Amino acid sequence: MIRFPHLEGYEEYGIARRGIIVNHDIKSWRYNRYVFNKAILTPSFNNEAVKWTNIMSQELEGYWNSLGNLNLYKDNLKNFNDWQIEIDMAEWARRFTSDMIVILITGERSYTMASYYNFHSPVKVTRSNPLIEDSERFVKAFSDYLFGFHIFMYFGYFSRRYRPGIKDLVKHLLNNRDYVFETLDNIIKKRRKEIEEMPVGTKLGHDMLTSLIITNTERDMNEDKNITKDDITTRPMTDVEIRGNLPMLS
Repeated sequence: MIRFPHLEGYEEYGIARRGIIVNHDIKSWRYNRYVFNKAILTPSFNNEAVKWTNIMSQELEGYWNSLGNLNLYKDNLKNFNDWQIEIDMAEWARRFTSDMIVILITGERSYTMASYYNFHSPVKVTRSNPLIEDSERFVKAFSDYLFGFHIFMYFGYFSRRYRPGIKDLVKHLLNNRDYVFETLDNIIKKRRKEIEEMPVGTKLGHDMLTSLIITNTERDMNEDKNITKDDITTRPMTDVEIRGNLPMLS
């Protein structure tokens, strides 16, 4: 009841039988739900979420203070009460959410708030090894990707192929989807390679991506003894399955 109905449009969009919400293959759905819950219901993951919420909130406040001080200096105001700065909360909130999602999923920074700050400020902040080089582009691309759900839900095959205005939008959404999937696949492959090069027993991060990669492998330290092979397929996840189980794509 909590899943979307099966639609032909979801097949074309590449999200059918992936993750949990749009997955109608019951065997695949049970496996994905088991691995997904196993990754996010650990105390270490919850602790990371609390820690990074505090860090990101302080970082966001620092950007606002910096923009405010630059504005105050520029206007050379003598009376602090005359100072004001306009903040687009929706844009900042979108980037705050993006940074939070990426750090909790991958354990690495995307610096989308920093990129947005640099766009508005003459004084730039440096970013150390960002996970996504063009984070502004990815934020826009992912927003368009989510918008595509509605297009492929409400418009049938004929409209998507031949209706003026819609067919061009669909073409853009499919190209955009390919960019989003390619970016995520590269992130997954990079992390998988890093883990494979580490000795077995090395302490790994508590992010979701790492948990999904090591589930049902010799590195899995949280094996569920109550799950048998008859209940859940005890095999590692493929890269495509991992992408489908990331919270922002489930």
